[in-house]
Amino acid sequence: MTKPRSVSENELRIVLVAAVIVFFFLLLGFRLWQVQLLQGTKHRRLIQRQSIRPVLLNPARGRIIASDGKVLADSISKYDLVAHISEMRQPGRVSRTIKHVLACERMLAASIGRETELSEEKLRRHLRQRPVMPLLLFANLNAEELAKAAEFTPPLPGLEIIPRIERNYTLPTVATHLLGFTGKKLPHSEGLDEEFARVYVAPELSGRSGLERRYDELLSGKAGARLLKVDSQGYVHEDLQQGMAPSHGNDLILSIDSHAQLAADAALQGNKGALVAVAVRSGAILAMASSPTYDLNRLTQRRFQSLLRDKDGSPLLNRAVDGMYTPGSIVKPLIALAALQQGQIQPEEEYFCSGRYMLGDHAIRCAKRSGHGWISLQDAVAYSCNPYFIDLGIKVGVDELHGFFKAAGFGEKTGIDLPESQRGIAPERDYALRHWQRKWLAVDTAYISIGQGALMISPLQAAMFTAALANGGILYKPYLLDKVVSNNGEVLLQTAPEIRQRLPVSPENLELLKQAMHATISAPGGSAAALSHLDFALAAKTGTAEVGSGENRRKDTWGICYGPLENPEYAIACLIEDGDSGGKTAMPRIAFFLERWLQASSNN
Repeated sequence: MTKPRSVSENELRIVLVAAVIVFFFLLLGFRLWQVQLLQGTKHRRLIQRQSIRPVLLNPARGRIIASDGKVLADSISKYDLVAHISEMRQPGRVSRTIKHVLACERMLAASIGRETELSEEKLRRHLRQRPVMPLLLFANLNAEELAKAAEFTPPLPGLEIIPRIERNYTLPTVATHLLGFTGKKLPHSEGLDEEFARVYVAPELSGRSGLERRYDELLSGKAGARLLKVDSQGYVHEDLQQGMAPSHGNDLILSIDSHAQLAADAALQGNKGALVAVAVRSGAILAMASSPTYDLNRLTQRRFQSLLRDKDGSPLLNRAVDGMYTPGSIVKPLIALAALQQGQIQPEEEYFCSGRYMLGDHAIRCAKRSGHGWISLQDAVAYSCNPYFIDLGIKVGVDELHGFFKAAGFGEKTGIDLPESQRGIAPERDYALRHWQRKWLAVDTAYISIGQGALMISPLQAAMFTAALANGGILYKPYLLDKVVSNNGEVLLQTAPEIRQRLPVSPENLELLKQAMHATISAPGGSAAALSHLDFALAAKTGTAEVGSGENRRKDTWGICYGPLENPEYAIACLIEDGDSGGKTAMPRIAFFLERWLQASSNN
């Protein structure tokens, strides 16, 4: 009988290894069957979702351009590093994905030289609220950071460098208040289907103040979007050719002259105030400056809140439009016109100024305490004699004065194409009853006759009134937008001058006032002598308004002028808070403005 062969140790090992291999192949086959057949639909849906990358196509916001072609606001590209979380998901719990994304962000921060900014709380909130949107990791990459970040994209799945359009102001502290600023909003989504609407939540810019706000729809354009198919490494595999192209915004061409605007901002430097220059025969604004100002290109949320808290300087206030001030003596030409039109005085008639005007036991003093003696209309304007104009105002009466104030645009919004919140005050007889619970008194008439009391106007209103004195009595509606041009060069809108109303005055009386206002410059000791060194003739008037009381008492100083004298083209109003006098504070600022503007214009 043959003896059975015993299994060697090597053979046993081979059998065991083969059994293990067979077992693992069976296990792998079962798992493949489970994944491909039982869970195939689920995984195909996950793969499709993870490989489709939504891309927002922001429109370029329209430019804002001065009348001489100087671009004041445009759009520039900035670059951000973002993470597509759907392409960075890790198997298992969400916490594994969060840990992975945070680790990537810290590694990137160290590589490009940035502080880590992403927290677990922020990441979880993003996954709950905006899971399909890219997560911003680092904004505004500079050239060096951009180069370093590019080393990780797309090799590190889910990371992408994306361009972003940002507003840029070429003269960031000039024309600040009229240009305004932008903030973020949800973009237009008309015409996009539900899937695109889900990705259409990345913010674009919208106007928050100034012209940016007033003409936001014209400037904005409409965003577009498209879908890209990317592979597992983040490389673009296919443009799915779905979505819509962005529609870029239109350009605004302003009436502003860039040389005039630069000169206006320079003239106000270091002061709280405003300066407005206007074309007298159209109402076109040539320059509009308000001070203090701020840097539009550095207006972060934190900086904005700081400016908002600055109640003393109020840098966010557009003093030119919404600053309301007691006008002082710049209204005296209007008082003179009212008296001349009523026949209350004759041009050659003289009045005796003793240095004060008595109303019962109440005395209102003249700037010249010793008095001017016998004084004519022309000299009363030139030397700003208070008693002379108080006498005229009382003769005219509050009702007629109120009518002239309204005709000059006081107490009404100007209609300028900017957000405008204030009307000013043109007091009438019932004003005292409504605000002071008493009847109107002669002393009230006396004070508004010299631009004091309840009368309040803006620098823009002062400029438009001055323009009416220059152009024959026409009060125009002021405007900043000259025309709108599409991105293909088509003129979509052109502003035409618009007459609001007319001063009820004769050409002869306006001529008398022109000569009287010229005398403020040419007469020895005239209140506007600061303009006397200029090579061209002007008509001008100064004003000094005392406001407040006690420690808060101050003088708001004014200057208005128009020129050239015989064929006026422009009118100017300047207001400086807390000054010395109109002649010593505001008029030198106007002289500076005119010299700087006209010199710059002649060199170009």
